[in-house]
Amino acid sequence: MGNFYKKYRAILDSDIIHVRRPDARDIDIILHVNPLLQQKGLAAVFNPLTKPVKKSFTLPLYYTGLTHTAKIHEQEGPSKTYKLDRAYNVTLSVEMKPQSMTWFVIE
Repeated sequence: MGNFYKKYRAILDSDIIHVRRPDARDIDIILHVNPLLQQKGLAAVFNPLTKPVKKSFTLPLYYTGLTHTAKIHEQEGPSKTYKLDRAYNVTLSVEMKPQSMTWFVIE
């Protein structure tokens, strides 16, 4: 986990948006944002449940400074370009094992 923090330190130390309140009933999503960095955002997603989850969720990218498109990749995977809607949101899908975590980097 130390390498993760070193690699993403600048965005992790930036402002936080709680996309979904942690209530242990569904996935929790925290979005770090900073329009001044190359990595404009990092969404951390946690599944606190004891069962697998397959969901879609909306990320509000207004505070990333992106206006038309966003390149997003899950963990160290390949990036995919998403078109932002009129409210600067994108919808992502995730499949997670029980009590696991993943993250999405937004550029």
